[in-house]
Amino acid sequence: MSGIFFVIMLIYAPALAGFLEPTSFPTVVSDMSFIDRMALLASGYEQFESEYDADGNCISGCSYAAPKLEDEIAAMERWNALVKHELVEEYNYTENIDGSLTPSSQITFNTKPSITSVSQTQFPSQNPVPANVVDNANCAIRAASFGDRTIPFGSPLGYVSCISSPYGVKRNLFGNTHIHYGMDLRAKTGTPVYAPASGTVTVVMLGNATCGNGIVIKHANGYSTKYCHFSAVAVTRGQQVLAGCMIGRVGNTGQSTGPHLHYAVYKDGGTTSKHSVDPKYFIEPENQCCPGKC
Repeated sequence: MSGIFFVIMLIYAPALAGFLEPTSFPTVVSDMSFIDRMALLASGYEQFESEYDADGNCISGCSYAAPKLEDEIAAMERWNALVKHELVEEYNYTENIDGSLTPSSQITFNTKPSITSVSQTQFPSQNPVPANVVDNANCAIRAASFGDRTIPFGSPLGYVSCISSPYGVKRNLFGNTHIHYGMDLRAKTGTPVYAPASGTVTVVMLGNATCGNGIVIKHANGYSTKYCHFSAVAVTRGQQVLAGCMIGRVGNTGQSTGPHLHYAVYKDGGTTSKHSVDPKYFIEPENQCCPGKC
């Protein structure tokens, strides 16, 4: 009997050995298997910033393709040039000296608000009652001011703020390069955030490790917008929102070092980095960088 057991062990030992081999958690997404990478994306992981070392290798927050730095920058520049051309040719935008775009007319539907403390109970995480969203009392009036515009238009804060972190490439003191797939707008906690175009809320994040509390809105003509770090979310998944209506309030949740709004725009590709577009094309040109932040 012992001989039979010995033979069985010889046959199955190689397979059993695999269970004894030490494993380590992948340090970057590119270290993962294809199946694990797809599962990660399916779980809702979407980076809004990636980091590359001095040799141009992606080391953090990378897409599953994990491109080299120069390839990622080149792809972003090509995509932004195409979208920019579309805005100028099809939507009559005017290109400014600094590369920003100005539409044929401006919309200002709100003055800089005075901020008071915001109770989370005003914005229940599930099925918020519209009557609780006091700032949407004039939603229809604000929506009417957008006319027939179907793409993101104007700052989602409703007034000119300053940019604490622009879209694109930036370098830190350690020689590493970061790519920011959106724009950070400085604002106090509790500042209302408005939809820059009508659309459908496709994603609501509550307590996400990176985005914190945030949402994604799908608009017409292939555009989507993403918002992160809310202190409170005022909409639910599947809800139809009108341009100019409040969708949440600025906060400091998730991967954030201070109150601000992370605002990102995407075209023809959900909310993946390779389809990200510089939000400066859509907000008022007067939104300049905060001192020392660009």
